[in-house]
Amino acid sequence: MEEVKAKTDIVAVLSEYIDVKKAGRNYKGLCPFHSEKTPSFMISQELQIYKCFGCGEGGDVFDFLQKYEGMDFYESLKHLAEKAGIILKSLSSGQKGEKEKIYEINQEAYRFYHYLLTQHPVGKIALSYLVKDRDLKLQTINTFGLGYSPDKPFALKKYLSDRKKFPVSDLVTAGLVFMKGDLAFDRFRGRVIFPLHDHRGNILGFAGRILPSERAKDLAKYINSPETPVYHKSNVLYGLNIAKKDIQKSKTAVIVEGELDMISCWQVGVKNVASIKGSALTQEQVKLLGRYAQSVVLALDADVAGDTAARRGIQIAEKEGLEIKVAKLGEYKDPDELARKDPEKLTSYIEKAVGVWDYLIDSSFARLKGETGLDKAKLSKELVPMLSSIGDNIVRSHYAQIVARRLGVSIDAVSEQIAKQLSYGTNETPKVEESLIKKEPKSIRELTEERFLAVAFKYNPNILLESEVKDLIKTPLAKRIFDEFILFMKKNKNFDPSLFAGALPKELVEGFTSLVLKEIAELKDDVPESYDKEIKLIRNSLAVNNVKEKGKKLTEKLISAEKAGDKRKLKKGQEEFNKFTLELKKLEEKQ
Repeated sequence: MEEVKAKTDIVAVLSEYIDVKKAGRNYKGLCPFHSEKTPSFMISQELQIYKCFGCGEGGDVFDFLQKYEGMDFYESLKHLAEKAGIILKSLSSGQKGEKEKIYEINQEAYRFYHYLLTQHPVGKIALSYLVKDRDLKLQTINTFGLGYSPDKPFALKKYLSDRKKFPVSDLVTAGLVFMKGDLAFDRFRGRVIFPLHDHRGNILGFAGRILPSERAKDLAKYINSPETPVYHKSNVLYGLNIAKKDIQKSKTAVIVEGELDMISCWQVGVKNVASIKGSALTQEQVKLLGRYAQSVVLALDADVAGDTAARRGIQIAEKEGLEIKVAKLGEYKDPDELARKDPEKLTSYIEKAVGVWDYLIDSSFARLKGETGLDKAKLSKELVPMLSSIGDNIVRSHYAQIVARRLGVSIDAVSEQIAKQLSYGTNETPKVEESLIKKEPKSIRELTEERFLAVAFKYNPNILLESEVKDLIKTPLAKRIFDEFILFMKKNKNFDPSLFAGALPKELVEGFTSLVLKEIAELKDDVPESYDKEIKLIRNSLAVNNVKEKGKKLTEKLISAEKAGDKRKLKKGQEEFNKFTLELKKLEEKQ
């Protein structure tokens, strides 16, 4: 782990996910963990850590990959080792995590299925179906790793369990077999197999399509892996691992429904395409698309206008800042048919995709006409919720006017209905910024001490070794970090912030990270003179504070002595108070 970390630059890794810019010694960008318009996400190349001052997320490069990519620790270690050119020592089966085991099993299942389809006589019928009936080229079949599961109950189970020695319980966990009594049956038997990858290329699970036959009439056309520790249907965009570079290049993702739709489009040249299950985009899929695309063209089989789930997905995508369009497929039932029969039309329809709100309004009027009072009531019921979901007030007003004109009613009538709808929708999930847990505000003393440490760590940590500094640091967090620093310097000749952060107790790491990554207001010029002046001002401010606290205690003593009539204590207290007054005056003159 330490070798991988030493050869990994956190800025280079995180730059693959977010745009970062130099900000003094650190780097800054928009936080990928919550929605924000002003950058509050800081990365320290020196410390190899990150911290968001908006939502509080922070850690090292391993933490980032685990939180952002959903990797477990071993996955993140393996990923970074590969990038750094380090060969990790192979783990025994007992040492591997659950996810790693499933990936390994899925990889072996993929090899088995693909071999049977492309090289074994048992796969001839399936291969003929794909090539002759679905017009797929062998090169395409190999690119997508398609396979075939023979119509036998134990074929895969025997290969993985008997030959490859994977425990049957692990095959069940991976979703490849299911138990019926004491027997483990292959889940996908008699089907063409589509491996389901994540965007990094890991095989998460499989989809299986039944071959056309009399028997097939009684079976589901498609089945998928069940939910497993690695496969979650709502997270997957089929083909993204292959199409992501083209999506990123074009800044547009064409979204279709189903594996064959995606493959057929890709084969005829629409390379920036990915597929969802069903007609609705999920929050997780939208966030994934947002990494590569600025706009999305929906080319779905279903009627988006009449599909509540699809419309909900559109709202999610718009809230994430994606521009949504809809491609009309004309007389074709799906993108697969269009791609095979008229590839040029497919490209043309995608290029002519219309804005989603125009499409939804046109679709509603095409179905309901709006000529009778009853039609208008139905249109109102369908369109008002849709209009109220438009986040931008100007865009909402624009489409409200279009709907009013087409209904032949006043804009006021439509606006009133939208206002009513908006008043109903007050129980939406609050945005991340609004739902953040509010912490107790820090005292001026805490803020001043933490600023002192922040400037010292950034400019010259040796300042903290000066004898009088110890009396200036008193608040809990600053005091603990300061004490740890003194201990660290007793064991080390020079201060290395990365080593220091690594040696800190876990509960102090976040506090130290916040200190060193926090931008220091009013110190725009990264020059020694500016830091030196600031250090003097803060030290003096803390010293004044100490003296004032001392003055409060002296005042309490004087009042107590006066009440008790103790002249000796009163005289001594007055002398100490006079000294205090002179000390305070000198310090205040320096401010």
